[in-house]
Amino acid sequence: MTVRRYLVYVCLCLSLLWALPALAAEQVAPGVRHWQVQRTNWEGKPLNIFVLEVDPKQKFTEIRPVLGNDVIGQKETLSSMAQRTGAVAAINGGFFDTATGVPVGNLFIDGRAEYISDILRTTFAFTYGGEFKIGYLVPRVKIEAAGVGDLPVKGINLNPVSDGLVLYTQAWGKSIPGGAQLALKPDADDTYKVVEGSSGVPAGGYVLVGWGSAASQLMGIRTGSTVKVVTSLPADWSNLRHGLSGSPILVENGLPVDQAVNEGLWGSVLKVAPRTALGVTAQGKVLLVVIDGRQEQSAGVTLEELSYIMIDLGAVRAVALDGGGSSEIWVKGQILNSPSDKKERPLGNGLMIIQQMPVYVDGQRLYLDVAPVIEQGRTLVPMRKIFERLGAEISWDEVSKTVVASKGEQTIELTIGNATCLVNGKQVKLDVPAKIIAGRTLVPLRFVGETLGAKVNYVTTNGPAVYIEGVQGGSADE
Repeated sequence: MTVRRYLVYVCLCLSLLWALPALAAEQVAPGVRHWQVQRTNWEGKPLNIFVLEVDPKQKFTEIRPVLGNDVIGQKETLSSMAQRTGAVAAINGGFFDTATGVPVGNLFIDGRAEYISDILRTTFAFTYGGEFKIGYLVPRVKIEAAGVGDLPVKGINLNPVSDGLVLYTQAWGKSIPGGAQLALKPDADDTYKVVEGSSGVPAGGYVLVGWGSAASQLMGIRTGSTVKVVTSLPADWSNLRHGLSGSPILVENGLPVDQAVNEGLWGSVLKVAPRTALGVTAQGKVLLVVIDGRQEQSAGVTLEELSYIMIDLGAVRAVALDGGGSSEIWVKGQILNSPSDKKERPLGNGLMIIQQMPVYVDGQRLYLDVAPVIEQGRTLVPMRKIFERLGAEISWDEVSKTVVASKGEQTIELTIGNATCLVNGKQVKLDVPAKIIAGRTLVPLRFVGETLGAKVNYVTTNGPAVYIEGVQGGSADE
């Protein structure tokens, strides 16, 4: 730190002693609280600062990146993202192309790369153990195919390239670009089986597309063979769960960092504006911070000022996220701050604070508006969400409090509080009956899933989660 910046920092800290005190912190959920701070920027103009503090090691807590409508390139308001994912709180995420909605940098969700490009920006990530990582991450992706060798991949979910290989996941969300193609379906032991091309990406798998000279490399990989998709990360980034690129890095080892220009930021981005940042304290708590700007009651700050504010709030490492009209914070069903656009801006991605046991259906996260409940060792989930994802038709009788779900030749009748249900008209004993919680009907997950032809597994690796397989494309054992 230069002498000038150190003196500025000291002066800022002294000035903050005279700032208006923070409003009392409010508990949002276990290990999650928020508060508001009113201060002034270096020009003496007022600031409204909104802070979320999250304990990432609290049970079932995720700080999860979410794409607009779960699709690369689509945009969605923060309120909509938060409500459909069952979040307890949320802020806007990383930078995205305003025209296309595509992220800038890297995106990892559930340990899987959903977007990788060659743009170098600061990436932050959380491991399955709740540890925080930050730095310049350059993932390397390759295909390992017997008899062909290692094939380097240019990126994931990119627009077509002139010469090279690109992998597409279900997050692509639209027609796969033309080129030489191989569909990769999940197989055993982290391998993928090459299958006949289909209309889309196999559940939990990929479509590998080649252009130019790289297209001929795919000719040696035959249908029915197995390949590996290997994403290489530095050793200290192992066990990565979720990751997203922001920019620039603001704080490292408790000191401010000035890297904006080096990360390709210039022009109006460097001026006073609304800001969003993410940091971590020495105690491992995560700080999600939004500062209003471009308005009389809150002028905004530069990225340099943002560094010092994050330090003052307790961050020892921090990174900026998208700012300007994108800066928003959502808690308990409402946007707390005053977006400079005077309304919510549709975002390419956001960061959700979710607290519920994860449920996955054919590799895709099932977001629930009411968290699953475990009773007597059985998991209960909201009926409508699970039945719709399983492809069942639902009817509800309010008088008898009975739900009827039908799929193909299978019909299930569950009555609230009754430990006996009907399957195709025959009585079946339940370990735990259906019940109503927070106005939602919850049903036993394993029973309804397996009765409707799916395979249900409760997995404790990397934290408890439920995986339902075989809903799409036949049995999970195929």
